[in-house]
Amino acid sequence: MFKELIKEIAKVNPLQGQFVEDNIVNLTIEEKQSFASYLHYCQKQDISTAFLASSYDLIVRDTFKEQVYFQRHKQYRYATYAEVAQSVYHSPEYMSKYMYGLALSAYLWPNHREMHNFFLSQLPKDNDGNYLEVGPGHGFYFMQSMRHSNFKHFTGVDISATSVEMTKSILSSNHFGQFSNFDINQCDFLNWETSKKFDFIVMAEVLEHVENPQLFLKKIKDSLTTTGKAFITTCINAPAIDHIYLYRSIDELIAQVNDENLVVIEQLIVPYLHLSLEETMAKQLPVNIAMSLSLK
Repeated sequence: MFKELIKEIAKVNPLQGQFVEDNIVNLTIEEKQSFASYLHYCQKQDISTAFLASSYDLIVRDTFKEQVYFQRHKQYRYATYAEVAQSVYHSPEYMSKYMYGLALSAYLWPNHREMHNFFLSQLPKDNDGNYLEVGPGHGFYFMQSMRHSNFKHFTGVDISATSVEMTKSILSSNHFGQFSNFDINQCDFLNWETSKKFDFIVMAEVLEHVENPQLFLKKIKDSLTTTGKAFITTCINAPAIDHIYLYRSIDELIAQVNDENLVVIEQLIVPYLHLSLEETMAKQLPVNIAMSLSLK
């Protein structure tokens, strides 16, 4: 399956062929098994390897285009949700390819792989409370949480109908396990109402997609139990077709977190490939960051 995927990616983007092959070789045995299981799931859903390759290529080409724009203008192309909503989140064709491509990047991009592994290390394994994920997207993190933890109930909230259906599909496929204690809601998280408090909240790759991330951090804080924890990820100087909030420094993110009386327990900072953090920041290249948070 790996050889077929590499071959199809090289067909549509020869420059990515060797890069993908090198990264698959560098996967651990567990990562290879997990990746193979995901590819097998796609196969069972009649998602062809050619479609996956074109989805991955979509992510690569769109990201490169936005990186060129950012290096020229020192700002993201778009700054409001309205500018990207119809062409991305509410476009089933684009959103589907975008999500499958993003799922592949969890294995094929070293920075995304490192972030994914950090997430698994931070996921509470023995908590029997309530789990919330804001923006489950392709549903892969959500599914991993259901497989590797013991929360009594899992809730997801996503603004995209395509993402909601993809998450429901991966959870109801029985390919990764038999899951029933979950609900997935299609709505704007800021407008979503619930009387529940949550023991663990995941908000991965959301803050850079919204106009006012402070409001999302505030709602995260208000939704936590007194002993609850949150896991968030975002990026610095990392243009993409639907990134609208530009973090220019790690300190800016930490300040927003602290303003909501949240404290960083652990964090992971991933600079650009083969560069130090100092070199990455000086060149204004993408930095990925993940944080485990608790209430002060």
